[in-house]
Amino acid sequence: MNYLQLVNDFMVETNMEDQIATVIGQIDDGLKATTWVKDAWIQIQRAERWSFMWSEGSFPTVANQAVYSLPNQNRVNGDSVDIYSYRIPASKRFITPIDLNLVRFEDNTGSPTRVAEYPDGSIRLSPVPDAIHTVKFDLWAAPVVLTSDLDVPSVASQWHKAIVWRAIVNYAREQGKEWTGLYTAATREFNHIYADMQRQYLPPLGRRVPLTR
Repeated sequence: MNYLQLVNDFMVETNMEDQIATVIGQIDDGLKATTWVKDAWIQIQRAERWSFMWSEGSFPTVANQAVYSLPNQNRVNGDSVDIYSYRIPASKRFITPIDLNLVRFEDNTGSPTRVAEYPDGSIRLSPVPDAIHTVKFDLWAAPVVLTSDLDVPSVASQWHKAIVWRAIVNYAREQGKEWTGLYTAATREFNHIYADMQRQYLPPLGRRVPLTR
């Protein structure tokens, strides 16, 4: 289902209002419905490190440069990285994570063997790279926001209904006790689909070709 279809499905399930022709420019209940659905999809994306949001990130080091910002790493705000996954495939070696507060960095150069992460997502490599080294890592994309009628969630279509049920759960919870029945039913339906999603989209990434640590 696309964004418009998800919203109309939400409206059918909640008996909120007649179906809408577009998500753009909505007011009153139409605006509320588009917001509930949009927020539900963001909430689901943030909940897990889903395989449908995973990719292998990479960036080249620069000789004599120790610190790499998000743009230097080809990353954006809101994405997520496993600090234990930084690796240099050419040397078949993982880069060991260390605590910035516990280790004193030295200025010697070489192939990086240690990595520390700053609160803003930038990293520091040690030793300072002595040449161009390709560093790779496991990257989970920042949540994608639904904005236009034809936007389609990146999860397979058989799990799109989870977005609708999640939106209904959030909606019914805020309506108060008189919506307890809807809240309970929507929670049950959401949990059923969500469990299937977890089995499908949370495979053990460690099964990829191993590198030595």
